[in-house]
Amino acid sequence: MKPENIVELLKSFEVFSHSSEKELIQLSSFVYWRTYRKGQMLFTAGDPRERIYLLVDGFVKLEKNNSDATLLYSDYIKPNTLFPYGGLFSDPDYHYSAIAVTDVELLYLPTFYFEDTVKRSKKHLLHVVRELSSILRLHETRLQKMTNSNATERVIHTISYLMEDLGSQEGDVITLRCPITTTDISNISGTSRETVSHVINDLKKNKILSFTYKKMTIHDQQYFQLESS
Repeated sequence: MKPENIVELLKSFEVFSHSSEKELIQLSSFVYWRTYRKGQMLFTAGDPRERIYLLVDGFVKLEKNNSDATLLYSDYIKPNTLFPYGGLFSDPDYHYSAIAVTDVELLYLPTFYFEDTVKRSKKHLLHVVRELSSILRLHETRLQKMTNSNATERVIHTISYLMEDLGSQEGDVITLRCPITTTDISNISGTSRETVSHVINDLKKNKILSFTYKKMTIHDQQYFQLESS
């Protein structure tokens, strides 16, 4: 990939959106481009935290398991997102694993260089602080909803969370193009696949959403906003 294309790609990421052309050209010499096929691992929990990634296209799943291989945490990264924020300026290793859930295209740069860049720039540091605050707020809400709800409500809260985090407004509907399965929703919500299937079938019957492996479409956004309030 030509350096000028990397500079243009960097401009699409909010953290670098206010950087000067000169700054981006300098940064581009430390940036690498790579593609991953669906199912490939970008890194695993415990690996040295050597790279910061900028997802250009596709979706990545973050997950962490305990010693019994039971899923403890999962989250998704959408295009034009920098990751991982966890461990910045402190931890030597990654907290979780990252898996390509579609074919992906991304940029990456050495962690030390990104952290040094952020430390030297007030605007970059403020962006990182805002992003960390946003991630914390989203996950606090997710935790509160999941611990104070019955199984059906947890499924609805999970869909609401995915809608907010991964959805794109397309006309009158919100579309999730990340390939989410009933098993994924089951793991996030802490419910059985049978419960998830039952809830989704009811929502489809009432024309609140439509759902296939490759796409979820939310037709009634207000329903999830009311149910999750």
